Amino acid sequence: MPTIKEMNARMDALNKEWLTNFKPLYRAGNNLKRVMFKRIFGKGKSGGYNTAMDSLPTFPYSTTPIYVDPNSLRNAPASFKFGKPTIDSKGKKKKGKPIKSLYFPLGYAQLKTKTSATLPLQLTGKLAGGFDKSEVVKDGLSVSVTLPDSEADKAEGLQFGNRNFKGYGVIFQPTDMEEEEFLKLHGQYVVDVINELLK
Repeated sequence: MPTIKEMNARMDALNKEWLTNFKPLYRAGNNLKRVMFKRIFGKGKSGGYNTAMDSLPTFPYSTTPIYVDPNSLRNAPASFKFGKPTIDSKGKKKKGKPIKSLYFPLGYAQLKTKTSATLPLQLTGKLAGGFDKSEVVKDGLSVSVTLPDSEADKAEGLQFGNRNFKGYGVIFQPTDMEEEEFLKLHGQYVVDVINELLK
């Protein structure tokens, strides 16, 4: 068991370390990101939720006609990527020409029925992957869950809308329950470190 003097020295050293490297806070921040990812993007066939815990999409998908770049779609069938195959002079089957643009007269609602992407935000390009891979910014006594700059406009449009789309409401902010879990874990991680010092 350390003496009071030794404990004070250890606590002083720990406080100095935490000013620039607050590991318990960063651990809680990493967990917050995992929880938010599951809530936003869903799991299996279970769709995600916005910050107000309204099921996504919060209103029916648009039926306004759209043109879509096939390369922007995940989980799309091969027929979306290439035209009809042809037979060459030797009787061999050749892959069709790449399709540059797809037209959906019934809009995004029709597009959702034509792919295997069943979750609400799965067709938003690289948004899920960007959120998953973006770093949790750790800066002294603060921590931030981030999105890459390349996905910021997309997230903004999904939340607050653009043109004729009104948006799904705030999505990329923690819910009250997520914040509560974050604070609880942060406190527990702090206690764990201090308990180690007491040994």
